[in-house]
Amino acid sequence: MAPIDNIGTHSLRRKLEAASWAGLIATALLAGLLLFIASTASRVLNAARVSHERVRVFTQLDRSIYDLQVLRYQQLRNAGPDADQAFERGTRKLQDLLRESSELPALTEHDRAVALEIEEKGKVAQEYLAQLPQLMQQVDLKMREVGSAAGMRELRRLSAPVSALTSALQREIRAGGTTVAQRTANAHRLITLAVGASLIGFLLAVGMSATVHTLLHRRLRPGLVALERGAQSFAQGNLDYRIELSDSDELTRLAAAFNLMAQSLAEKQKTLQDAQIDLEQKVAERTRQLRLANAKLSMADERRRAFLADVSHELRTPLTIIRGETEVALRTAENSNFDASDVFGRILEQTRDLGRMVNDLFVIALAETGSLPLERERLDLHDVASRVASDFSTLANEAGGSVSVLQGPECVALIDPERVRRAIAALIENAMRHCQPAVKVEIEVTMIDGRPSIVVTDDGPGIDPSIAPELFERFRRGDTRGEGSGLGLSLVSALMEAHGGSAYLATAPNGGTRVILEFPEDTHRKAAA
Repeated sequence: MAPIDNIGTHSLRRKLEAASWAGLIATALLAGLLLFIASTASRVLNAARVSHERVRVFTQLDRSIYDLQVLRYQQLRNAGPDADQAFERGTRKLQDLLRESSELPALTEHDRAVALEIEEKGKVAQEYLAQLPQLMQQVDLKMREVGSAAGMRELRRLSAPVSALTSALQREIRAGGTTVAQRTANAHRLITLAVGASLIGFLLAVGMSATVHTLLHRRLRPGLVALERGAQSFAQGNLDYRIELSDSDELTRLAAAFNLMAQSLAEKQKTLQDAQIDLEQKVAERTRQLRLANAKLSMADERRRAFLADVSHELRTPLTIIRGETEVALRTAENSNFDASDVFGRILEQTRDLGRMVNDLFVIALAETGSLPLERERLDLHDVASRVASDFSTLANEAGGSVSVLQGPECVALIDPERVRRAIAALIENAMRHCQPAVKVEIEVTMIDGRPSIVVTDDGPGIDPSIAPELFERFRRGDTRGEGSGLGLSLVSALMEAHGGSAYLATAPNGGTRVILEFPEDTHRKAAA
């Protein structure tokens, strides 16, 4: 997925920015154009107003000079106070118009030159009007002396200042009218241009609005709706929902980011579910182990109680025998035919059996609590088995039996030799005690499923498979011809468990009993290392 900041040509943001920039630029250009048109139109209208004002003042001034001449002529022909007042009012009006003419704005050098010209010729015209009675007398005298034609020429000569002012005013009035017309036409053209620019601006605004509306309605709105639906689906826990958007703009990348987030959440949710299942399994397993441990504790407590009961029962017999023999010895000690050695021999035998039983119980108790000390050595199990067989070979031969070790490859293990010899010896003692006198015992050292093992086999009557597991419990005996404490197999099992191994019974091929002592695999690896 492309980064959000990587804006391509199909970017919705780029399109909206382009539309906004286009609208901004068009608006700025149109605003500048309208400002330019407005400024130009303002200058044109101001110039037209000034020209119109000049035409108005010059027209009134021309009319005032004409009216003042008429009033002067009337005053000369019809003397009276009314004519004098009318002439005075005309003179003041002329002065006001001349002053107004001098105050008109001068936009150009020509305007300033015309203002000076009008001012000078206005003064001359005023002087002419003030001297008109004397000048008319000269004209009348000229007409009488030379004739009317000469009088009219004299009149035109004398009235030349007024004619010059009138000509100048009419010339400026015509020029001003032309200027006003031109500037008015320019103002109309500018207004037309402003209307056109406004129309273009309207069309551009409509186009920009349509573009933005299209982008918002046809692209942004569906995209936002799809994103909203996706967010609602994700919020409801439907992490398998995916947002499908076409194109390659920001909304598409945002949808891809939402999909990636949903996928990541789904994976994490699955991981959490798996972890929860695993935790539940571990809790169940731990619960099962606790139940087993509780069962073992209950069984251990039951065994403790049974052990106390069995010990009390098993110790009662040798103690009873010892007490009975002692009482008999005390009663018959004074008889001459009393043989103390026989009595004390039976008492000694019972104390030895009692001591061996107590020692075996002590070893079993230490092994079951994990407190039995082991002095491990790296030894070949053949050597250990051969030593035990050598210890029992003479006793077995005297009874017509045998104890032998089968030949086999070297089998090295890390063990406590004394504890292992004691376990093998207990099995041989069981075989010699519970089988026929001429029992044959074979010891085989081998590897079973990668584990060092010692197999002790006899050719005795064998053991009922249904009671075989019970024989490893303390004081449990099978139906045999021999006597014993019932601790032999319990001692063997305890010693093997102390090594981390196990002991179990099997039926021999020839019908006898086979006991397998199996050590853990790591005892062989550690010894080999």
